[in-house]
Amino acid sequence: MTGTRRSRPKFTREAATRLWLHRQGFDRPRGSAALGAPAFVDHLERTGALQLDSVNVVDRAHYLTLWSRFGSYDRARVDRWVYGDRLAYEYWGHEASILPISHLPLGRRRMRRFPPESWSGRAWWDEFATSTASMRRVLRRLRAEGPLESVDFQPRPAERKEKTDSFAWHQKEDRRSLDLLWHDGRVAVSGRRHFRCIYDVAERVYPDGPVASLTEFQDSWLLIGLSGCGIAPERHLVNYLTAPELNAAERRRVIARNLRKKRIVEVDVEGLRGPCYALPEHLEAIDHLPEPTGTTLICPFDSLLWQRKRAVELLDFEYAVEIYVPAAKRKYGYYVLPILHDGHLVRRLDPKLHRDRGLLEIRALHVEPDCATTADFGVKLDDAIADLANFLGAADIRMPAS
Repeated sequence: MTGTRRSRPKFTREAATRLWLHRQGFDRPRGSAALGAPAFVDHLERTGALQLDSVNVVDRAHYLTLWSRFGSYDRARVDRWVYGDRLAYEYWGHEASILPISHLPLGRRRMRRFPPESWSGRAWWDEFATSTASMRRVLRRLRAEGPLESVDFQPRPAERKEKTDSFAWHQKEDRRSLDLLWHDGRVAVSGRRHFRCIYDVAERVYPDGPVASLTEFQDSWLLIGLSGCGIAPERHLVNYLTAPELNAAERRRVIARNLRKKRIVEVDVEGLRGPCYALPEHLEAIDHLPEPTGTTLICPFDSLLWQRKRAVELLDFEYAVEIYVPAAKRKYGYYVLPILHDGHLVRRLDPKLHRDRGLLEIRALHVEPDCATTADFGVKLDDAIADLANFLGAADIRMPAS
């Protein structure tokens, strides 16, 4: 760090990257720390959330995100911590996410302000919104019957002739109401069965507690974002968390308010268009952070990749999820896992798990241009792939032809 009283503290890009990887849990080799309940909660608190996603080409996103840091573990324990011990809860964070229970007051503020004023009058919202009668019908069934899945809300007779497609459940009013009631906090996810959500009325799931103020809720965009990123300019924090959803003027007010309160400080990073911001407590040890070590594979929905601009500007890595890109137009593959090696994203791996055959197929391995690796990279990559196969229950691995 350099700087004077008249100038902002200045850090190298390498120092900012080390702090970022430290906050994300990628400063040490995969599996060097065990995944117990305290480590699970600490990960949620540091990064802000675990993103949920239904794509299951390799494994569910939240399981794979944890494996990238902790190596193989028992998924049932994670499920118990979330749905049994209530150390966390499901709600909107980056997208649909697992959030630390300590953030429930922030979630409650969003629930009370749902739907956002910015949605009013939009055609898609007018089409998606449901009737008060449907809302009451859903709540009545949950209170009377107990936890239910969305599939339990079959279409009413008048709706059965509707055209169906991949988003058919959105066309069924009660099932849309179930989703909206989850957003506005009257319904909660009480568990999952084969990844399908099990819903119940919120008072039987969420513990009693306060509601964050509007100021606290808006500040969380900045403070949680900096917790996960370390040092970041405003553009790197946009959409790191999508709740709260703030416009540019609101973001500027949040930053100015927290600078006045000295909860954050303004800094510069060499080679990074600024200004940048950080939590003061994170800067105290930045000069003493060790160089990141280890080799692991990164889930496409990992918090490390939530802000694509950040990956480009700090890690020289352009990444796009190509799931919805036609096969012929994909550059790298359907579900590509970036390879993190000693703090650098050096390659991309396109895997597929064949569960019926117990086979983990690596369909392609792409090398990043001008990205050097150490002599033991191949050994460490093989170890990471073998550990992933073990975690997935795959007895065999098929590598791409040379």
